[in-house]
Amino acid sequence: MSEWTPNKILHTIYNKHMKNLLNQVTKKLILNEAFNFDAQASVQALTDIISSIRVTNKRDTNRLKLAKEHIRGIKRQMRTLNEKIESLEQELNLLKEEK
Repeated sequence: MSEWTPNKILHTIYNKHMKNLLNQVTKKLILNEAFNFDAQASVQALTDIISSIRVTNKRDTNRLKLAKEHIRGIKRQMRTLNEKIESLEQELNLLKEEK
């Protein structure tokens, strides 16, 4: 029987999550409904999953450290994009008011 490593755990969780997400999106498309994807909730779920994994060797510790750094980068990019969206929405509202 194979040993459960953090990499295998993340892979399994990712596959289950992606399969579920794909099923939801497909159902919404078939039913002609809008699909709202909450990126912040997904990133938070990944953060929680990674934080809950306990490792016993240095290699896996470094991998989890790298994954956490990537998630922090994604959060920074999301914050920047949200700020740009807010700015553009304000500009759009100003342009609509000027008309």
